[in-house]
Amino acid sequence: MRYRIGVDIGGTFTDCVVIVEGGVIHTFKELSTPEDQSIGLYNVIAKAAAFFGQDLRTFLGGADLFVHGTTVATNTLLTGTGAKTGLILTKGFRDTLEMRRAHKDNIWDLFLHIAQPLVPRYLRRGVAERLDYLGREVTPLNEGEVREICADFRKEGVTAVAICTLFSYLNDSHEKRIRAIVEEELPGVFVSHSSEVLPQIREYERQSTTVANAYVGPKLTVYLTNLEQKLKGDGLEKAFYVVASNGGMMTADTAIRHASATLLSGPAAGATGAIFFANMTGARNLILMDMGGTSFDVTLINDGTVTLSTEGEIAGYRVAKPMIDIHTIGAGGGSVAWIDQWGMLNVGPESAYSYPGPVCYDRGGVKPTVTDANLLLGYLNKDFFLGGEMKINEEKCRQMMEEKIAAPMNMGLEKAAAGIFQIVNQNMADAAKVVSVQKGYDPREFALVSAGGACSIHACKIAEEVGSDTVIVPMAASVFCALGMLESDIRLDNVRSFTGTIPGLSLEDFNTCIADTEKTAMEELLKEGVETKDALLERYLDMRYVGQHHEVTVPIPGGCVITEGQLEEIAQVFHAAHKRLYSYDTPATPLEIVNLRVTAVGTVPKTDLSRQAAGDLKVGDAVKNTRKLYFEEYGDWKDVPVYDRALLTVGHRLQGPAVIEERITTIVVHPKWDARIDEFGNVVMEIRKGATNE
Repeated sequence: MRYRIGVDIGGTFTDCVVIVEGGVIHTFKELSTPEDQSIGLYNVIAKAAAFFGQDLRTFLGGADLFVHGTTVATNTLLTGTGAKTGLILTKGFRDTLEMRRAHKDNIWDLFLHIAQPLVPRYLRRGVAERLDYLGREVTPLNEGEVREICADFRKEGVTAVAICTLFSYLNDSHEKRIRAIVEEELPGVFVSHSSEVLPQIREYERQSTTVANAYVGPKLTVYLTNLEQKLKGDGLEKAFYVVASNGGMMTADTAIRHASATLLSGPAAGATGAIFFANMTGARNLILMDMGGTSFDVTLINDGTVTLSTEGEIAGYRVAKPMIDIHTIGAGGGSVAWIDQWGMLNVGPESAYSYPGPVCYDRGGVKPTVTDANLLLGYLNKDFFLGGEMKINEEKCRQMMEEKIAAPMNMGLEKAAAGIFQIVNQNMADAAKVVSVQKGYDPREFALVSAGGACSIHACKIAEEVGSDTVIVPMAASVFCALGMLESDIRLDNVRSFTGTIPGLSLEDFNTCIADTEKTAMEELLKEGVETKDALLERYLDMRYVGQHHEVTVPIPGGCVITEGQLEEIAQVFHAAHKRLYSYDTPATPLEIVNLRVTAVGTVPKTDLSRQAAGDLKVGDAVKNTRKLYFEEYGDWKDVPVYDRALLTVGHRLQGPAVIEERITTIVVHPKWDARIDEFGNVVMEIRKGATNE
């Protein structure tokens, strides 16, 4: 038996999906171990091995693919626990990192917090060297100064060095020489240079991305290197891949060199899973909601495709790496409820994580969370948490909710828990509107996909708030990101700055640039273990109207030399994209090309999920018992049927309110909603005919 393994590490749980030959999916969960993420990873794959009746070595040896989504880089940046980093740059430009773009997210906020630079000013050191705007040397590199800087870095205990000189994207000879000297003078130090990390125009974005790469690189290097060695020592024979922010995957070696490309490692896999899901079901317009223990991630899928941004901001730091457009807020099962100085109830963004975790986990937590509220409202079964594997302390949960929330607000326990439930639902609905309404999409035209262990309790209420009348809970919803990893392709992004205008573009120079970039991209892809027959190249241009500040990325024909006639086609694609994004276009205005992008893709086999047949059981046969749940609509408790999802088959329909339980997730069908099982085994919840979501 052969299979593929995907492991995603979240703030509270570590998820594992194993897909065996024939498309059968098996799912597993274990608590995450923030002190060392590899412990949680090994715990969950050991559980999977035991399920298949194998020892760990046999289990890993039978894997055709092992993909991992890690939050090591993300957590390092968010918590400010990265390496002590030094920056070597062109003399006279040491404050670029602090000046940024001089933009404010909110011009009306006089107290707006700006993240401090990852490299303090005294460790930003200029060296005499200079290239002009064409990449020609104006001032030779002063190698003596580089060595002096290295000596200072050694005294300061610097463990990572970023190198970013002017115009190195046109000529990287100075940066490469600086790197050679740094590696000679400071052996063992992690080094990143901008012409490798991000060889494109815009000094601040290039410098910020290179610094972020250096800052998180050492921790990620130790983690991935040790984990890969341990996995291979324990029997893994195939390549070990890591999910990147662009939704693809790369080998661990590539992930180490491009550490900043893993900053959205886990959530990006969920978006990839949503695209696979859209293609499988034919539902082309989806809003993916992924609610785990710590965060709530939301992504919009329009006509089966996801928006890929060429840069983003993470924890206040600009990272110009291709990444899936994901909006994240601190709203998860572990999000803490608290009362502010004005006596108002708030939920998140603080999280209890896996340790100490929600109060009901009985691991030392004393702050009520969303999970505690869901337990007290009856939505969670205290005797069937993780299929009964995890024991829950309901009495302690009641005590802390009363002490911390209900008593201070002078309300009953149920009202306090219901308040937490309502607030977190509103927070998540607002996040869904950010990727839909604020981007010009009407959420009423989209179905919501509920993923993550906690989301399906809240999904109907979120849908009511945004105006959607359909919620789909896919198979393996609780481990959707881990599932998405196994539907990802290997994707390596290459960018090269190229300036030119349409009309007036030199086709010879343009096609030469394309050919050189494609050659580099293909060479890197083949190093990832991809066979030529499975390789393909995608080409894009960052373009704008002459005089504009920001670009729009548009696809260009692949596999051919660009001709004069195709330039007009490219221009039309740009005008259409610009009009869709900004509601206008000006076809008479010349266009300016800023960057050329080539994405090398190595395709991997996808899971063939066949349609399921209806079973012999009636829907009533799937009822396990009844349980009292508290609903805002009734302002009281109501007895509702609890269904065993394993016994629900294609064609089964049930009326809300109801609960559908499976081993690793719970689905609450709220009042006014009905549910059915579709041909792929997904639970589809829809507003009851005649009811409204207002």
